[in-house]
Amino acid sequence: MMRHHFKHRVAITAALAASVIGSTAHAGGRGGHVHQGAQISQQQQPLRARLQPAEKRVSDGALVKVISAANQGEIAQAKIAIELARSREVKDFAREMIKAHTQAENDLGAHLRRLGIKAQPTRASAMLAAHSSIIAAHLRAQPVERFDQEYMAIQVRMHIYAVRILDEQVIPRVKDQELKQELQRIRDTAASHLKRAQAIQATLAEGQER
Repeated sequence: MMRHHFKHRVAITAALAASVIGSTAHAGGRGGHVHQGAQISQQQQPLRARLQPAEKRVSDGALVKVISAANQGEIAQAKIAIELARSREVKDFAREMIKAHTQAENDLGAHLRRLGIKAQPTRASAMLAAHSSIIAAHLRAQPVERFDQEYMAIQVRMHIYAVRILDEQVIPRVKDQELKQELQRIRDTAASHLKRAQAIQATLAEGQER
């Protein structure tokens, strides 16, 4: 039951970025607590159906900050995996996550400096950071025999939503074409990571069945 509950939380972590991006354009928009049931209901709706007209005004800096928050969450979770995972393949995947997401952060930062764009913290990026901390705590609480499977399950879900958010929420709204191309590259890398995560997850499942 607890694992099912956490699965919804992981999905919501990524979906929140999509559902909240538009509200970051409102300087005085509604904040506060959102009931978890409502979050799940939103997550189950098509992403495009939840778009608001105000989302068109979201700056490139605000959109990039959401991706940056996701990068930082991935790096933090991967460091835990290197420490606690038993499978060499899972550890290697975690090392690749650190390398790839650190490079993505550096590349995004270089693009922003060259273009004169400042990353803008928003409610969406703050929510992603907060939920990433919850995921990190969840991983550290896992029994050693469950850690590898749980980490890879989270990676699969997070990368599915990362690709969707980039495709449906972020890339279409970025105004600068050079930045758009960089985010498209990040999207393609995320899709590649998803395939590898799914393959590792399948391998771990096969090992459990033996």
